[in-house]
Amino acid sequence: MFRAEHIYYDVYYLFTFIVTWIDNEDGYVEITGFNQDASPFVRSDLRVGDRVVAVESALGGRMWPVSSMDGVTSACTSRLGGQPMRLKFERVVEVGEYNTNTDTEIMNSQTSSSAQDTISPSLAGAVDGSRQLQAGVFKASPKAAAAPTIPFKGSQTHQLLLKRCRDVLRRYGDNSQGAAGPTFKDKYAVPAIVADRVLESIADASATLDSKTLTMVMNAYLSCRKPEEAIRAFEVATGMNANGSAQTHTVTIEGKKTPGSRIVPDVDALSLFTGTALLRAHAILGNIHSASRVLAAMEGRQATSIKGIESIAWPGTGKQFLADTRCYNIALAAAVKKSGPEGLRMAIDLFESMAEPGMGRSGKPEKSLVSYNTLIGAFAKAGRSQDAFTIFYDMKQARIMPDKFTYTTLIKACVEDGDVRELMIDMRQAKIEPDIVTYNTVIKSFCDRYKWFEALKLVTEMETSGVSPDSMTYSLLMNGLLKAGRPGPCLTLFESAAADERTTALTESVELYTTAITAAATLGDHERALDLVSRMGIRGIKPNLKTLTVLMGGCISAGKTNFAIQMYREIRTPDGYAMKLGIRAFSEAGDFESAASLLAEQRDGYSQMSGKDVMASYTYVIKAALQQGKYDVARNELTELLESGYIPSKITFRSILEALDLLPLKRTQRKLEYNDPKKAANSSNPEKFDFLLFVLDSIHTRKIPCDGLFYACMLFEGARVGGLRKKIASLLAAAREATNRDGARIKIDEQEIQKREVLTWDMLVNHYSEYRDSLNKEVFLPNMRVRITDKDARLVLSAERGLTYRRRVKGSSPQR
Repeated sequence: MFRAEHIYYDVYYLFTFIVTWIDNEDGYVEITGFNQDASPFVRSDLRVGDRVVAVESALGGRMWPVSSMDGVTSACTSRLGGQPMRLKFERVVEVGEYNTNTDTEIMNSQTSSSAQDTISPSLAGAVDGSRQLQAGVFKASPKAAAAPTIPFKGSQTHQLLLKRCRDVLRRYGDNSQGAAGPTFKDKYAVPAIVADRVLESIADASATLDSKTLTMVMNAYLSCRKPEEAIRAFEVATGMNANGSAQTHTVTIEGKKTPGSRIVPDVDALSLFTGTALLRAHAILGNIHSASRVLAAMEGRQATSIKGIESIAWPGTGKQFLADTRCYNIALAAAVKKSGPEGLRMAIDLFESMAEPGMGRSGKPEKSLVSYNTLIGAFAKAGRSQDAFTIFYDMKQARIMPDKFTYTTLIKACVEDGDVRELMIDMRQAKIEPDIVTYNTVIKSFCDRYKWFEALKLVTEMETSGVSPDSMTYSLLMNGLLKAGRPGPCLTLFESAAADERTTALTESVELYTTAITAAATLGDHERALDLVSRMGIRGIKPNLKTLTVLMGGCISAGKTNFAIQMYREIRTPDGYAMKLGIRAFSEAGDFESAASLLAEQRDGYSQMSGKDVMASYTYVIKAALQQGKYDVARNELTELLESGYIPSKITFRSILEALDLLPLKRTQRKLEYNDPKKAANSSNPEKFDFLLFVLDSIHTRKIPCDGLFYACMLFEGARVGGLRKKIASLLAAAREATNRDGARIKIDEQEIQKREVLTWDMLVNHYSEYRDSLNKEVFLPNMRVRITDKDARLVLSAERGLTYRRRVKGSSPQR
């Protein structure tokens, strides 16, 4: 039995009809029945089991594929009342035996066939079904018997099957490209779906593929960016390994209707076109090693070792087909895509193995314009501008005229402004007018080097030449202004382009709006940033993740944490940067529970955030908690940070000091602070000093040295608070001196260590009266390891002298 799965019947309705449908297991929308209000015309032309495959768009009259009931329902219910629409249906016809009375013409054309070339019942039924489908007549037929194996390769039965497969591939490849463009993705990859059905049909008939059909199948997969499927089809059809070696493979495609049926491998499917399609598949994947072995197999080079695997000579090489210039260019593209020194080296070797133009060597294809452009692009990508220009001059000596792609690639390789100008002049002398891509490449080159005045000047020159800027031009200019630290002109450029009716449409993209919002956020104008988001909604532009994160950053900087939290909750799948901003917004808003919950998720293995982002987020939470006077929250977060295996950085220590307002001040600022009653009252708060002691104890358990700035500020704070905290500060200095003198805490025997107790600073400040008399006798101070840089040395010395100097002035003994 041959199912006409690839024959589609299009029915377009310009009237209202009522049917019921469901999603079936194959991913199609099937009609399951008709309602009472359905017209007789609908009932006569549609049947239960027909599929809805496409619906008409509301604007433009284009047909869009659908694969779910929700899609069809949404397309129907979104229309205005009485508005007509079109639906495209597909009918799967299972045809029976061939009817000689309805197809005498085909039978007459086969009268010369031998008995063993008689059309089998299943394929004869396929011919009958094809003629009926072309005439628009559908007749129900009983299910036929299972399809037998095609008797002989090359018979008229076999040729008819392959011809029909090619017709279907050609038909739906062309129609799909006309409807949706030359490239397809995901479930709308129509050519790939058709290629799947073709292979299933050939497998059901246990037939072989010829070179032409295999090439069309592979090209259908490649047009949908499915190189793995193209490689699989090659291996199944030819029986050869797709990596160009003699290694065996176990890839098969079995039929769905007949148990045990499968595609029969045939080496005759090998040809220049199938080999070229295979090279394209490897080039898309960037697999230069397999592409090189395939190239060697096409040239008949046996046992060529590439990456430890030897190539095999394909049957027919040198006679039936031979690798041409296009094959080498595809292999060059694969080498360039691989990137890195190895890919560039292999690209150079391939290029040098080709014959010079007009001086062809035996068996080697000549270099073409594409060959030179590809290698120039490889050198430009690697930053080797001098080598790129060398290939350019060699191309000119070979009398191959460069095109606009050559000059555009060279511009990318330029590092000097003079080279760019010379190339532009050279283009005009060669009567090659620069297009928008060329101008945008030059503008990007200027913007990358912060030459935005030259970039703006080039835009004026471009408009004078009759080339209108596009959205990419504005995007490059705006990003260049942001990089140059000029957010104001960046925003002005966007607003002027949006206000001009000639360029308004160019600015209606999410990328340009995101850049404008970034500029507004950089200026601290969060209200303008929110206004830009509102304008996006009015114009139907949906903000993306970057837009929302930029807006969150601007709101946080402006102190509008509630807006930032609202933006974060609108993000369905936040990335690490968005989560970091969300934690910062929750912390500054005082919602430490939500911030801690997000951090806990990252700590438990749901890692969207990098380690650096997690560390910064802990710092945000600790700093916000200290600023709001919630010392318990700060203690808990610092404990979690250390238990999670993170080491506090200098930024963490400095953030703690900033939050507690303990950073060293200039002399004039310090005088103003002491004269301010509020500041003076706040400076005597012992909770700040106690938290600093908790930090010391926490990092001591991890054997982490204290930061020099942090240590100095602790001493200053203890001296300002006075009383017991001043005494503890002096003990801190004494502990550091003892640690530096002995290299560690006082050296004693291990047995004595077990008998004697080492205090923590938190225990000492809370129970000083209990341990005062036994210090350095039965209990000892902890080690005080401080990492002091040259920048901090003077500050540390000043802090320690401040404690000892005041004791001497008073003439009293050290406070106990």
